[in-house]
Amino acid sequence: MFSQSSESESSLASAWGLRSSPERAFTDHYEFVRAIGHGAYSQVVLARHRPTGAEVAVKVLELVPENIPVFSEPSVWMSLEHPSVAQLFQVIGTKKHIYMVMEHAGGGELLQHIARGMQEEEARRFFRQMVCAVGYCHHRGIVHRDLKPENIMLDARGDIKLVDFGAATRFRPGQKLRRFWGTLPYLAPETVVREEYEGPPVDVWSLGVILYFMLTQTLPFMASTSQKLLMCIVLARYHVPGRVPVKARRLIRSILTVKPHKRPTAQQISQHPWLKQGEEDAPHPWREVLPKHPDPEIMTLLLDMGLDPYQTWLSLVQRKFDAAMATYLIVQHRKSQGVGCTFQRKPVPPRFVPRPRAVDPSAFPGLPRKSKSEPALHNFPSPCEPQLPQEAKEPGQEAARRASLPAIPLSFPPTEDPTPSSASQSDSLSYLPKRWRVLLRLLGRAHGNSSQDSPADNRKGWTGRIATCVRRLCCCLPRASNAVVPMAERRDAPDP
Repeated sequence: MFSQSSESESSLASAWGLRSSPERAFTDHYEFVRAIGHGAYSQVVLARHRPTGAEVAVKVLELVPENIPVFSEPSVWMSLEHPSVAQLFQVIGTKKHIYMVMEHAGGGELLQHIARGMQEEEARRFFRQMVCAVGYCHHRGIVHRDLKPENIMLDARGDIKLVDFGAATRFRPGQKLRRFWGTLPYLAPETVVREEYEGPPVDVWSLGVILYFMLTQTLPFMASTSQKLLMCIVLARYHVPGRVPVKARRLIRSILTVKPHKRPTAQQISQHPWLKQGEEDAPHPWREVLPKHPDPEIMTLLLDMGLDPYQTWLSLVQRKFDAAMATYLIVQHRKSQGVGCTFQRKPVPPRFVPRPRAVDPSAFPGLPRKSKSEPALHNFPSPCEPQLPQEAKEPGQEAARRASLPAIPLSFPPTEDPTPSSASQSDSLSYLPKRWRVLLRLLGRAHGNSSQDSPADNRKGWTGRIATCVRRLCCCLPRASNAVVPMAERRDAPDP
């Protein structure tokens, strides 16, 4: 185990795989345990929440120009609340990093379970949960764009957790997207040919590939070279083995349809006869992670830790994703999992005069007493019930990313296309230092004039936009490395 006191900054930075060590804003609340993965833009570590002793996964993103494409990931994740989406506990923004603290799903990647072989019933249960989670994201106006078994984790109970929203973006119904992301074998045909596309059908296609993979242990599209693989995808050349059940075979064929408008939606997939089999015997429970009323038992525990119950509840209501909100959510998560909580008692800060110690949980009947001007707690829709995208909320585990199947940004995606109901970018990215928010706004305006750049001009356009925006900033930014890999070169991926 590494700790700030026992290791030098250089050693700790090396352990994290980062160019700089984690700041005190993070280490004051979390203790580094070990690295558990890395992606194209980030590192993933296992850490221990100091107040409760709970293990959490932390996705660490460095604030450097190369990582600009995924700066909006916390903002997207903050607006999601679903039992099949990894729960976000806290977002810590510093001068050097963004730390996304989330639940640790210790069951491993779905990919590992597929490799061991999967029975039809197990595949159906996993796929039902996947469809429910993706449908929820779509109804919230969010498209994932990098669905694959490596980005689907399993928790201790064997339930799936969707992770990694680095390629996700918000969309409005009917909106055409221009920026292309994905992992080679899971790309939809419209993405391969670089057409403007609607977001949800792209996710649906990836779901079809995953379902095929779970039932056959092979990918539907395979070839000796990347170019041949892409051609197979465009022409939808695949064969479903006869051992796949007839109803599942029909579902796969309906999903892996070349024309996006002919593919079923996630809601329609959830009503397919193959998925409805056995549903009445094993319904997937829905729980509201953010309750409408404070849990008196949890509030009593937080009071013992020296936290102000009222301020903690306001953090939950206002979705601040700060230390107080994280402590409540972590305790609540452990309680739901039937795990106890051994916390470290801390002296109550002098500025806080605690209320009388509550022995009876009913001592919190009216907490908090809100005035008319204070916000109400957000109510989240049912996970499988169709809802129109709502207004974006206040800002907001990823597994080890397999080097053999990286996500491919086929075109540089600066700040994502906002929906009319989204909060302003400066608000939704409030976890970023001001200078980075300014840069992203400038990049967004620059990108609006060059969204039709051809792939050949992509690198030049990106370099020019960065240079222009940096010149327009009045404060200094960290120096970018000269070894940034051009996006055009990063399109190539190893053959599966």
